[in-house]
Amino acid sequence: MSNPILINSLEDILDSFDVAVLDQWGVLHNGSICYSSASDAMRMLHACGKEIFVLSNSGKRADLNLARIERMGLPVATISRVVTSGEALWQDVNESRIRISRQIPRRLYPICGHPDDPKVWAIDSKVDIAERIDPSVDAILLMGLADDTSESEYDPTFQQALEFEIPLICSNPDKTSPRVDRFVMSPGALADRYEEMGGEVIWYGKPHAPVFQAVMRHHPDLKPNRFLMVGDSMEHDIAGGQKVGFKTALVRGGIHTNDFPNGADEEQINATLRLLADQHNVQMPDFSLSYLV
Repeated sequence: MSNPILINSLEDILDSFDVAVLDQWGVLHNGSICYSSASDAMRMLHACGKEIFVLSNSGKRADLNLARIERMGLPVATISRVVTSGEALWQDVNESRIRISRQIPRRLYPICGHPDDPKVWAIDSKVDIAERIDPSVDAILLMGLADDTSESEYDPTFQQALEFEIPLICSNPDKTSPRVDRFVMSPGALADRYEEMGGEVIWYGKPHAPVFQAVMRHHPDLKPNRFLMVGDSMEHDIAGGQKVGFKTALVRGGIHTNDFPNGADEEQINATLRLLADQHNVQMPDFSLSYLV
Protein backbone atom coordinates (compact mmCIF):
# COMPACT_ATOMS: atom_id res chain seq x y z
CA MET A 1 0.00 0.00 0.00
CA SER A 2 1.83 3.10 -1.25
CA ASN A 3 1.87 6.31 0.75
CA PRO A 4 -0.22 9.25 -0.45
CA ILE A 5 1.43 12.39 -1.75
CA LEU A 6 1.36 14.91 1.08
CA ILE A 7 0.51 18.36 -0.28
CA ASN A 8 0.08 21.83 1.15
CA SER A 9 -2.65 22.92 -1.28
CA LEU A 10 -4.76 21.61 -4.14
CA GLU A 11 -2.84 24.14 -6.21
CA ASP A 12 0.08 21.67 -6.06
CA ILE A 13 -1.85 19.05 -8.06
CA LEU A 14 -4.02 21.01 -10.51
CA ASP A 15 -2.91 18.88 -13.45
CA SER A 16 -4.33 15.77 -11.74
CA PHE A 17 -8.03 16.56 -12.11
CA ASP A 18 -10.69 18.54 -13.97
CA VAL A 19 -13.51 18.50 -11.40
CA ALA A 20 -12.93 19.02 -7.68
CA VAL A 21 -15.66 17.21 -5.72
CA LEU A 22 -15.65 18.79 -2.27
CA ASP A 23 -17.23 17.28 0.80
CA GLN A 24 -19.26 19.83 2.74
CA TRP A 25 -19.17 19.11 6.50
CA GLY A 26 -15.61 18.80 7.75
CA VAL A 27 -14.06 20.29 4.61
CA LEU A 28 -15.93 23.54 3.92
CA HIS A 29 -17.45 24.07 7.37
CA ASN A 30 -18.14 22.43 10.72
CA GLY A 31 -21.91 22.92 10.64
CA SER A 32 -21.77 26.36 12.22
CA ILE A 33 -18.89 28.31 10.67
CA CYS A 34 -16.89 27.89 7.49
CA TYR A 35 -13.20 27.08 7.66
CA SER A 36 -11.02 30.13 7.08
CA SER A 37 -9.06 28.71 4.14
CA ALA A 38 -12.00 27.14 2.27
CA SER A 39 -13.13 30.32 0.49
CA ASP A 40 -9.63 31.05 -0.80
CA ALA A 41 -9.23 27.48 -2.03
CA MET A 42 -12.55 27.61 -3.88
CA ARG A 43 -11.65 30.91 -5.55
CA MET A 44 -8.26 29.53 -6.53
CA LEU A 45 -9.81 26.43 -8.13
CA HIS A 46 -12.36 28.52 -10.00
CA ALA A 47 -9.71 30.96 -11.25
CA CYS A 48 -7.64 28.02 -12.50
CA GLY A 49 -10.55 26.72 -14.58
CA LYS A 50 -11.48 23.79 -12.34
CA GLU A 51 -15.13 22.94 -11.85
CA ILE A 52 -16.30 22.62 -8.25
CA PHE A 53 -19.01 20.20 -7.19
CA VAL A 54 -20.03 20.09 -3.55
CA LEU A 55 -21.01 16.55 -2.56
CA SER A 56 -22.80 16.13 0.75
CA ASN A 57 -24.31 13.27 2.71
CA SER A 58 -27.38 15.39 3.37
CA GLY A 59 -30.88 13.97 3.19
CA LYS A 60 -32.15 17.37 2.02
CA ARG A 61 -32.40 18.67 -1.53
CA ALA A 62 -29.46 20.39 -3.20
CA ASP A 63 -30.91 23.93 -3.29
CA LEU A 64 -31.25 24.01 0.51
CA ASN A 65 -27.62 23.03 0.91
CA LEU A 66 -26.53 25.66 -1.58
CA ALA A 67 -28.45 28.29 0.40
CA ARG A 68 -26.76 27.13 3.60
CA ILE A 69 -23.33 27.36 1.99
CA GLU A 70 -24.13 30.89 0.87
CA ARG A 71 -25.33 31.94 4.34
CA MET A 72 -22.00 30.80 5.76
CA GLY A 73 -20.22 33.20 3.47
CA LEU A 74 -18.62 30.72 1.11
CA PRO A 75 -18.26 31.86 -2.53
CA VAL A 76 -21.19 30.11 -4.19
CA ALA A 77 -20.36 31.70 -7.56
CA THR A 78 -17.41 29.31 -7.77
CA ILE A 79 -19.65 26.23 -7.42
CA SER A 80 -20.90 24.51 -10.58
CA ARG A 81 -23.31 22.23 -8.75
CA VAL A 82 -24.30 20.92 -5.32
CA VAL A 83 -25.13 17.21 -5.21
CA THR A 84 -26.64 15.73 -2.05
CA SER A 85 -27.57 12.16 -1.27
CA GLY A 86 -31.13 13.41 -0.71
CA GLU A 87 -31.16 14.98 -4.18
CA ALA A 88 -29.73 11.81 -5.75
CA LEU A 89 -32.47 9.75 -4.07
CA TRP A 90 -35.18 12.21 -5.19
CA GLN A 91 -33.93 11.98 -8.77
CA ASP A 92 -33.69 8.18 -8.70
CA VAL A 93 -37.24 7.87 -7.35
CA ASN A 94 -38.68 10.27 -9.91
CA GLU A 95 -36.65 8.92 -12.81
CA SER A 96 -37.47 5.29 -11.87
CA ARG A 97 -33.91 4.20 -11.09
CA ILE A 98 -34.69 2.70 -7.67
CA ARG A 99 -36.87 -0.33 -6.96
CA ILE A 100 -38.01 -1.96 -3.74
CA SER A 101 -39.52 -5.39 -4.29
CA ARG A 102 -39.59 -4.49 -8.02
CA GLN A 103 -41.68 -1.38 -7.31
CA ILE A 104 -40.75 2.29 -7.32
CA PRO A 105 -41.13 3.43 -3.68
CA ARG A 106 -43.88 6.06 -3.54
CA ARG A 107 -45.15 6.03 0.08
CA LEU A 108 -42.46 6.84 2.63
CA TYR A 109 -42.48 7.24 6.40
CA PRO A 110 -39.91 9.88 7.36
CA ILE A 111 -37.42 10.18 10.19
CA CYS A 112 -35.92 13.65 10.09
CA GLY A 113 -34.39 16.51 12.05
CA HIS A 114 -37.30 18.90 11.42
CA PRO A 115 -40.96 18.00 10.73
CA ASP A 116 -41.08 20.10 7.53
CA ASP A 117 -38.02 18.43 5.97
CA PRO A 118 -39.81 15.49 4.26
CA LYS A 119 -42.54 17.71 2.79
CA VAL A 120 -39.92 20.04 1.33
CA TRP A 121 -37.94 17.07 0.02
CA ALA A 122 -41.02 15.63 -1.73
CA ILE A 123 -41.95 18.84 -3.60
CA ASP A 124 -42.49 18.23 -7.35
CA SER A 125 -42.42 14.48 -6.88
CA LYS A 126 -45.00 11.69 -6.81
CA VAL A 127 -43.97 10.66 -3.30
CA ASP A 128 -46.60 10.45 -0.55
CA ILE A 129 -45.33 11.15 2.96
CA ALA A 130 -46.94 8.78 5.47
CA GLU A 131 -47.83 9.88 9.00
CA ARG A 132 -47.58 6.44 10.58
CA ILE A 133 -46.08 3.00 9.99
CA ASP A 134 -48.56 0.61 8.37
CA PRO A 135 -48.47 -2.02 5.58
CA SER A 136 -49.04 0.65 2.90
CA VAL A 137 -45.60 2.19 3.58
CA ASP A 138 -43.00 1.23 0.97
CA ALA A 139 -40.01 2.31 3.07
CA ILE A 140 -38.82 4.39 5.99
CA LEU A 141 -37.02 7.49 4.73
CA LEU A 142 -34.22 8.30 7.20
CA MET A 143 -33.21 11.85 6.25
CA GLY A 144 -31.68 13.36 9.37
CA LEU A 145 -31.71 13.50 13.15
CA ALA A 146 -31.98 16.11 15.85
CA ASP A 147 -28.62 16.61 17.55
CA ASP A 148 -29.86 15.18 20.86
CA THR A 149 -31.27 11.93 19.38
CA SER A 150 -30.45 8.87 21.50
CA GLU A 151 -29.40 5.53 20.05
CA SER A 152 -32.59 3.71 21.14
CA GLU A 153 -35.11 6.52 20.53
CA TYR A 154 -36.59 4.98 17.38
CA ASP A 155 -36.64 1.35 18.56
CA PRO A 156 -40.48 1.28 18.88
CA THR A 157 -40.81 2.62 15.31
CA PHE A 158 -38.33 0.06 14.07
CA GLN A 159 -40.18 -2.78 15.81
CA GLN A 160 -43.36 -1.78 14.00
CA ALA A 161 -41.54 -1.58 10.68
CA LEU A 162 -39.99 -5.01 11.19
CA GLU A 163 -43.46 -6.50 11.74
CA PHE A 164 -44.46 -5.33 8.25
CA GLU A 165 -41.00 -6.09 6.72
CA ILE A 166 -40.59 -2.45 5.70
CA PRO A 167 -37.08 -1.54 4.48
CA LEU A 168 -35.30 1.66 5.42
CA ILE A 169 -33.71 4.06 2.93
CA CYS A 170 -30.89 5.97 4.59
CA SER A 171 -30.15 9.14 2.63
CA ASN A 172 -27.32 10.18 4.95
CA PRO A 173 -24.92 7.32 5.78
CA ASP A 174 -22.68 9.47 8.02
CA LYS A 175 -22.31 7.90 11.45
CA THR A 176 -21.29 11.12 13.20
CA SER A 177 -21.14 14.81 12.36
CA PRO A 178 -18.93 17.58 13.74
CA ARG A 179 -20.27 20.52 15.68
CA VAL A 180 -18.31 23.44 17.09
CA ASP A 181 -17.62 21.71 20.41
CA ARG A 182 -18.52 18.05 19.87
CA PHE A 183 -19.61 15.27 17.54
CA VAL A 184 -23.24 14.15 17.28
CA MET A 185 -24.89 10.95 16.08
CA SER A 186 -25.86 11.00 12.40
CA PRO A 187 -28.44 8.90 10.48
CA GLY A 188 -25.97 6.22 9.39
CA ALA A 189 -25.55 5.09 12.99
CA LEU A 190 -29.32 4.76 13.37
CA ALA A 191 -29.55 2.84 10.09
CA ASP A 192 -26.89 0.46 11.42
CA ARG A 193 -29.11 -0.13 14.44
CA TYR A 194 -32.07 -1.02 12.22
CA GLU A 195 -29.87 -3.42 10.27
CA GLU A 196 -28.69 -5.03 13.51
CA MET A 197 -32.34 -5.49 14.53
CA GLY A 198 -32.90 -7.46 11.32
CA GLY A 199 -34.19 -4.73 9.00
CA GLU A 200 -33.20 -4.15 5.39
CA VAL A 201 -31.30 -0.91 4.72
CA ILE A 202 -30.90 0.73 1.30
CA TRP A 203 -27.99 3.15 1.43
CA TYR A 204 -27.72 6.48 -0.38
CA GLY A 205 -24.78 8.82 -0.11
CA LYS A 206 -21.06 8.33 0.28
CA PRO A 207 -19.51 5.73 0.16
CA HIS A 208 -22.27 4.17 -1.94
CA ALA A 209 -22.27 4.46 -5.72
CA PRO A 210 -25.60 6.23 -6.51
CA VAL A 211 -24.48 9.65 -5.26
CA PHE A 212 -21.19 9.44 -7.20
CA GLN A 213 -23.11 8.36 -10.29
CA ALA A 214 -25.27 11.47 -9.86
CA VAL A 215 -22.07 13.54 -10.05
CA MET A 216 -20.78 11.71 -13.11
CA ARG A 217 -24.07 12.08 -14.99
CA HIS A 218 -23.28 15.80 -15.26
CA HIS A 219 -20.00 15.00 -17.03
CA PRO A 220 -20.45 11.81 -19.07
CA ASP A 221 -17.50 12.89 -21.22
CA LEU A 222 -14.99 12.71 -18.35
CA LYS A 223 -13.22 9.58 -17.19
CA PRO A 224 -13.71 8.88 -13.47
CA ASN A 225 -10.04 9.51 -12.70
CA ARG A 226 -10.42 13.15 -13.77
CA PHE A 227 -12.66 13.75 -10.72
CA LEU A 228 -10.91 14.45 -7.40
CA MET A 229 -12.89 13.58 -4.28
CA VAL A 230 -11.72 15.83 -1.44
CA GLY A 231 -13.09 14.73 1.92
CA ASP A 232 -12.33 14.30 5.60
CA SER A 233 -13.76 10.80 6.08
CA MET A 234 -11.75 7.74 5.14
CA GLU A 235 -14.89 5.60 5.49
CA HIS A 236 -17.18 7.73 3.31
CA ASP A 237 -15.28 10.16 1.09
CA ILE A 238 -12.13 8.18 0.34
CA ALA A 239 -13.78 4.75 0.18
CA GLY A 240 -16.62 6.01 -2.00
CA GLY A 241 -14.34 7.88 -4.38
CA GLN A 242 -12.11 4.85 -4.78
CA LYS A 243 -15.06 2.55 -5.55
CA VAL A 244 -16.00 4.58 -8.64
CA GLY A 245 -12.46 5.35 -9.77
CA PHE A 246 -12.11 8.97 -8.58
CA LYS A 247 -8.77 10.29 -7.40
CA THR A 248 -8.95 11.02 -3.68
CA ALA A 249 -7.52 13.57 -1.23
CA LEU A 250 -8.00 13.26 2.52
CA VAL A 251 -8.29 16.46 4.55
CA ARG A 252 -6.81 15.63 7.95
CA GLY A 253 -8.44 18.55 9.80
CA GLY A 254 -12.01 17.23 9.83
CA ILE A 255 -13.48 14.13 11.42
CA HIS A 256 -10.03 12.54 11.87
CA THR A 257 -8.43 15.66 13.34
CA ASN A 258 -7.78 14.04 16.73
CA ASP A 259 -5.88 11.21 15.05
CA PHE A 260 -3.17 13.57 13.82
CA PRO A 261 -1.22 15.28 16.64
CA ASN A 262 0.06 18.80 16.12
CA GLY A 263 3.57 18.83 14.75
CA ALA A 264 3.40 15.29 13.37
CA ASP A 265 6.09 14.64 10.79
CA GLU A 266 5.64 12.91 7.43
CA GLU A 267 6.41 9.48 8.84
CA GLN A 268 3.85 9.87 11.64
CA ILE A 269 1.21 11.20 9.23
CA ASN A 270 1.70 8.27 6.86
CA ALA A 271 1.57 5.78 9.73
CA THR A 272 -1.74 7.24 10.89
CA LEU A 273 -3.14 7.28 7.36
CA ARG A 274 -2.19 3.64 6.95
CA LEU A 275 -3.85 2.75 10.24
CA LEU A 276 -7.07 4.55 9.25
CA ALA A 277 -7.05 2.90 5.82
CA ASP A 278 -6.68 -0.52 7.44
CA GLN A 279 -9.47 0.22 9.93
CA HIS A 280 -11.88 1.12 7.13
CA ASN A 281 -10.62 -1.49 4.66
CA VAL A 282 -9.72 1.03 1.96
CA GLN A 283 -6.62 1.90 -0.04
CA MET A 284 -4.54 4.89 0.94
CA PRO A 285 -5.78 8.15 -0.62
CA ASP A 286 -3.84 9.56 -3.56
CA PHE A 287 -3.17 12.81 -1.70
CA SER A 288 -3.51 14.25 1.79
CA LEU A 289 -3.46 17.81 3.14
CA SER A 290 -4.13 19.41 6.51
CA TYR A 291 -7.08 21.59 5.43
CA LEU A 292 -8.74 22.64 2.21
CA VAL A 293 -6.24 25.21 0.93
